[in-house]
Amino acid sequence: MKAIEFDDYGPPEVLHIADVETPEAGPGQVQLRVAAASVNPADVKWRSGALRSFSSVALTLPHIVGYDVSGTVLSAGPGVNRFRPGDRIVTALPKAGYAEVAVAEEAACAHLPDDVDFVQAAALPCAALTGVQMVERAIAPHRGETILITGATGAVGRFALAAALDMGTRVIAAVRPAYVDEALQLGAHQVILLDGSADAPQVDHVADTVGGPEVASLCRNVKPGGKIVTVSTTPIDPQGLPSPVEFFAYTREGERLARIVEDIARGKCSMPVVRRFPLASAAAAHRLMEAGGVGGKIVLEP
Repeated sequence: MKAIEFDDYGPPEVLHIADVETPEAGPGQVQLRVAAASVNPADVKWRSGALRSFSSVALTLPHIVGYDVSGTVLSAGPGVNRFRPGDRIVTALPKAGYAEVAVAEEAACAHLPDDVDFVQAAALPCAALTGVQMVERAIAPHRGETILITGATGAVGRFALAAALDMGTRVIAAVRPAYVDEALQLGAHQVILLDGSADAPQVDHVADTVGGPEVASLCRNVKPGGKIVTVSTTPIDPQGLPSPVEFFAYTREGERLARIVEDIARGKCSMPVVRRFPLASAAAAHRLMEAGGVGGKIVLEP
């Protein structure tokens, strides 16, 4: 099969298409024909080598990039009960999503309704699961508490915001000036600017997707006992903060992903997809991601 891999860390140009062995489903796994794979910031950081010092996990090179895929089940391994050939699914992978065929753990897969297309679905797993799990598990707020969500209109932030609203919390969104109206449309009770000009409101917790000194300033008014949770690899200076900064990494969870897909199908929430590239143009997709300001997800189509 065809896949996108890199042999060494570097700029987008290290990505190349390669002929590799087609993976087979083992026990508890499904093999799927990939219809779409999303490009995540982590893909770019792994390829560039930026995460080598941040993570204890070492990549084996050459490495096939990609976490989030959607497609059609080709075969099911021993012990798989929920999926059969022909099923439309979406899943989060540990690796090797930029490919024509992938293998996923059954527990990480969710059925895909006919009214949710493959491209929209592929944009979901990593970002959406990170957003909801950060709020539901890492922060676990009580009803009526106030959560500050930075980057609340981004791919992760919008799902953190939705989860916080579902849990009955008051949400303050911290966003760039261009995204104020969108944050209000997503349901934020209050919006402040993430540009260093806003006075930090007192909040019970912070769910951060941005990192950096502007966020550190906003975190200084977290109430005693509150949580500051981040998914950003841009450091938040802990000096002077009332609580330690906790880094959160999501779990590949098919059951929770299925509920997110149901919300998408009902129109309760959405994930904007702004660009589609053929699989062979993965390097161009990474260049666009690195340029910043994309305003939505980038998806590859094998």
